Amino acid sequence: MLQRSVKYVCSDYIFAVWYNTPPPSCPRRLFEVPCLSCLARRSVCVAIAAFVLTYFFIMDILLFKRFAQIQLSQDSSVGREDEDYSPLTHLSVKGLLNDHTSQFIIVPSTEYFDSILGFSSRLRFITPDVISYSHLLCGFIAGKFLASNHLLDRRIGVMLYEFRTWLDSLDGTVYRAQAGLRLKYHSNHSSSGYFIDSIFDSFGGFFLCLGIFYYLKKRFVVGQGKLQANGYKLHSNIPVAVETLDNDHTTTESCSKRYLLWKTFLFGLSLAVAGKCWDLAVDDFTNVYEYQFKKESSFSTMQTEYSHSLVTLVIFYLWRLCGGQSVLNYVLIAIFLDKTWQFLQYMPYVFLGASSLLYIATCIYLFQVSSALHL
Repeated sequence: MLQRSVKYVCSDYIFAVWYNTPPPSCPRRLFEVPCLSCLARRSVCVAIAAFVLTYFFIMDILLFKRFAQIQLSQDSSVGREDEDYSPLTHLSVKGLLNDHTSQFIIVPSTEYFDSILGFSSRLRFITPDVISYSHLLCGFIAGKFLASNHLLDRRIGVMLYEFRTWLDSLDGTVYRAQAGLRLKYHSNHSSSGYFIDSIFDSFGGFFLCLGIFYYLKKRFVVGQGKLQANGYKLHSNIPVAVETLDNDHTTTESCSKRYLLWKTFLFGLSLAVAGKCWDLAVDDFTNVYEYQFKKESSFSTMQTEYSHSLVTLVIFYLWRLCGGQSVLNYVLIAIFLDKTWQFLQYMPYVFLGASSLLYIATCIYLFQVSSALHL
């Protein structure tokens, strides 16, 4: 018992030291643009956001327009070695339920990176598991930047975490290329690589939550009528008046360490539930809509009709907005905009309820479709 307590205290101390100490300042100085005013920076951000949203809207139209012309059980096959990648070809349930950033930015960039540089063929010693270990390390470092009380450090942490997501996609691209499954977007649940990748993804979410929690501890500087000297001390369970450190102004709020821990835990829970429900929904839809009947029959025609129905399209699109990766993107946007605390106030409840209810609706709907197709 004593040995277990010592291990717990040591691990807690290591995390506290890692996340409480500020990250190196050289990345911050690299990204500082003193010549741009605050208004100019906001204008650039708004312009980039408008461009990305327009791009997503156009690609969505093209994606679902092509989806209406194909049969998932046929189109989700393995691609040829000399075939060029396109986010509009070899459509699968997993691709249709993917979030916009992954489907239209991250996955295409990893596919083009691999095909242009021949990464998976020339560097075969770099296995998907090696890439998984690298994105685990990247998530750990990103958490330290996300815990900083300097906004630019946290924005660098967001970029590092997005790079972690890019590496997470790259290991799938390399796995498909080395396993002879190019352009076939399915999760191989029986492989050890899938297990390792899932565990490391969970650790990535854990590091994100730790970064958020330690940032909130620095944001809420607790004092009994005056600020504490170290700026990090929090009472364990008694709410007290605190001052929040902001870039532009100082406000008075009431909070406690236990409350901050609860909010962070609730977000982590909503992220885990959304990710798990999305995974289950992908598997359930795949078993129904990518099932290949032995020969052309009325069931095959019914399968295509159900997959193109309005209800299916609505559920598909809702999963694109409420999946685990989408929730992750939302909190990263909130961190980038310095709205972390506002996001944690209510949004975890929203995503926790939305993903759970959507999965229940998915199960009910697919039960009806499976019964009609005799699956």
